[in-house]
Amino acid sequence: MAPSVITYEEAKEIIGVLPSVAPRPNATNLRVLSEHLEQKVQTIPAPQQSPEYGFLGMVQPTAIYALRTNVPWIDWEDPGAHPAAAATAAEQTNIKTLYDANKAVYDTQQNVRRAINDALNNAIPNAFRKPAGNQMGTRVFTVRDSPREILDGLRAKYGICSPNEKTANNQRFDQQWDPNEPIESLFERLEEAYIFSILAKPPFTLEQLIDKAIIAIQRTGLYERALLEWQDFDDGNKTWEQLKLHFEEAYESRLASGQGTAAAHGYVNNAEAEDDDSLSTIQESLASIHLANNANYQSLQDHLQAARSETATLRAELQAAQQNFANLTQAAARAPTIAAPPVSYMPPVAAPTYAPPPAQYVPQPQYQQYTQQSYGQGRGRRNNNRRGRGSRRNNYYQPPSTAAAPAVPSAGGYIPPPAIPNAGNVDKPAFSNTTKYYNNWNMCFSCGWDVPQWHNSQTCPYQVDGHQVGCTRENAQAYMSAGHRVSRKAMHKTSLPQNPGPNQA
Repeated sequence: MAPSVITYEEAKEIIGVLPSVAPRPNATNLRVLSEHLEQKVQTIPAPQQSPEYGFLGMVQPTAIYALRTNVPWIDWEDPGAHPAAAATAAEQTNIKTLYDANKAVYDTQQNVRRAINDALNNAIPNAFRKPAGNQMGTRVFTVRDSPREILDGLRAKYGICSPNEKTANNQRFDQQWDPNEPIESLFERLEEAYIFSILAKPPFTLEQLIDKAIIAIQRTGLYERALLEWQDFDDGNKTWEQLKLHFEEAYESRLASGQGTAAAHGYVNNAEAEDDDSLSTIQESLASIHLANNANYQSLQDHLQAARSETATLRAELQAAQQNFANLTQAAARAPTIAAPPVSYMPPVAAPTYAPPPAQYVPQPQYQQYTQQSYGQGRGRRNNNRRGRGSRRNNYYQPPSTAAAPAVPSAGGYIPPPAIPNAGNVDKPAFSNTTKYYNNWNMCFSCGWDVPQWHNSQTCPYQVDGHQVGCTRENAQAYMSAGHRVSRKAMHKTSLPQNPGPNQA
């Protein structure tokens, strides 16, 4: 079953009317236009290219999109006017299925791009839509133009930030956090300032972003334990994602413990109360400080005296232990030596010869090589090196192998060795999300356990080296036991979605 096609009219209705940059584009109105468009295209599903962010990668700057995901956006290639010919009817049916799936994804991409560019034609005045070589006339954006390149060009020419805008962004980056506000507001403000610096140049670094957040949290004086735990994180886990997760948990724990507002713990804004500089008030404050110091001094003396007593007790116990050890050593030296009785020689017993049990030989399956690209891993967790989301492949569909699916070995039969050593299938920790995205029980040797209805080991367009077209959900464990590199992506998801959408088939 091929994916459903999103028509031009559907995409146009979702995008709607974009904010205009008239009378002239500048850094502010281009930023408003970009943010509005990015929010709209995220709602258009693109399960083959970006299930999480829709068509956001088609319009957002590459450097900023990389902050969201390590899988770059890749435009889907045109599969052509018709499917390729095949020698047999079965091969022709398989090729036609793959062609229809590729064609549906490509047509959706072109319809969305056309709707975006038509909206940009209306939002950008004619005077600022010039041909690429700056010739005479007005340029009309068509389906052949990249929306991301259009917006990048406008920002490079008209989106230079003024000194006042850069100063305001630096102040927003350095602003203190009021802990009466949710900690998420702190992270959102810092991220906005960080993204602004990428567009305005020079960009802030991730180290600066993390440092600003830590300083803002330290100034409240409310999260000493969480800060100490953060210092114990491995350097590889001190990422922005882990920082947000760690301190959001600390914030929620503080709220759940009923410790009250920030004001109850000594945090006071600068404008909360007027200072009282009268002489009597100052004298009262000094007297209170003097009494507090005296109390602290007496408490310190008590602690020191207790420590001295404990040290004397430990010293006496150590001396007693040393004397006992000396007595035992002398007693051992005076004890007579007793000769051990001779041990009779016993020749070693020969080990029985190992005879391997007869096994039924199953010939090694033929593997078809495919060229593909895979990208980085997802997020980690603190205090360990656990891996997060698995790698995601982005490439066009290719016809799968036409070789017959290898039979699953019977119990006790010979299992052929895999073409590639199984070095990556290690057990992962438990997951909290066990619900599949797609409403079916298909699985794919190369792509995992949560794939569309049309996708399985036989129809997979992303086949890795050593792909097994005969692998199914029912016999996957046999392939793993044989040493094959069966994908474990989404293997932990064991329940179907409760209210699946039309794109979750």
